[in-house]
Amino acid sequence: MLEAFGAAFGLTFIAELGDKTQIAVLALSARYGFTPVFLGACTAFVILNALAVTVGEVLARYVPADVIRYVAAAVFIIFGLLSFRPGKDEEPDAPTRARRSPYLTSLLYIAVMELGDKTQLSLVALTSRFKAPLYVFLGGTLALILTTFIGAMIGRGLARIVPMKYIRWASGVIFIVFGIFMAAGVI
Repeated sequence: MLEAFGAAFGLTFIAELGDKTQIAVLALSARYGFTPVFLGACTAFVILNALAVTVGEVLARYVPADVIRYVAAAVFIIFGLLSFRPGKDEEPDAPTRARRSPYLTSLLYIAVMELGDKTQLSLVALTSRFKAPLYVFLGGTLALILTTFIGAMIGRGLARIVPMKYIRWASGVIFIVFGIFMAAGVI
């Protein structure tokens, strides 16, 4: 099921470049350092992606394949269209440290931001479509870990190299193309 892995990895990687989560990782890393933020974000992604593929697997068992395909295609196209809306290019304020460790702060902050996010819902749809939860989980999680690594290491330099609107637009086009291909039964 390399197709499931590749679809989950590619879609998630492109969608997360310049996303609010990557910007939050940049801000948190600037405040707390690379290691606790990277580990906290990765933990959040593992937990949320496991939840997403579990929901996708349940849907695959109880909902007809054509219904899943068309709903998933519509979800991808909607997310693609929403990507063209102007975004906020400023960084969100990092949460205050309070009594939490930087690791726990990062884990909770990223988990709340990603819960119900387009990439999590995409993993639900991809799991339902491919019926390969392990490969979708691995592809999506690896992509999120890689984008988190990039965000934490490169920091604000990414926005200087590629304007955020172009990253958003590329993400939108890819989501729409995936939606069209899914509706047509190509993937």
